[in-house]
Order: sequence, then C-alpha cells, then structure tokens
Amino acid sequence: MQRTRGRASAPHHDSAIRYRLMMARTITLRLSDTAYEAVKRHAEADQRSMNAWIEDVLDAEDMRRRCAAHHEFLTNNPSVVAFAEDWADRNLDDLAQR
Repeated sequence: MQRTRGRASAPHHDSAIRYRLMMARTITLRLSDTAYEAVKRHAEADQRSMNAWIEDVLDAEDMRRRCAAHHEFLTNNPSVVAFAEDWADRNLDDLAQR
C-alpha cells in the first residue's frame, strides 16, 4: 500500500482518482424551446452536433472572460506590464546579437 497525505491507500484507489480527474465532466443545460431551436438551427448550419456547437460557444465565452480578466489585471498592474516589456526587449536584443 502507498501512503497518501498521512493515510494508507491502495494503488487502485489513486489511479481511480487520477482517472476521475482526467475525465470530462458532463453538465445538463435546460433550454427553453426557443433557445433549443436556435441552437439546433445554428448547429445544423455549421454541420455540427448540438453538443459540439454548444461546447464551441462555451469555449469562446471562456476565452472572452479570460482575456477580459487578463486585460483588467494588466490595466491594474502597470509595473508588471513595464517589466514584461523590458524583458521582451532584452530578449529581442539578445536574439539580434546571435
């Protein structure tokens, strides 16, 4: 047996935990009839399954939110921006000298 955080655990237990962490999670969306028909229409137009179409919409929304959070962070931390710009400039100078 292996020790995990102070307690014994069987090897199959650890692999089961890793398996569950790697598996995609399923959520159920409840859509109004109007929203369902709109998703169906857009998915068919893109020749995609409804699930794949919704996943793409959610991925785009996730990226939009991450970019907005990144923009807010950079706006609120000008010293980080200055450091990154200086770092990039040094890297470009190093590359030019090679």
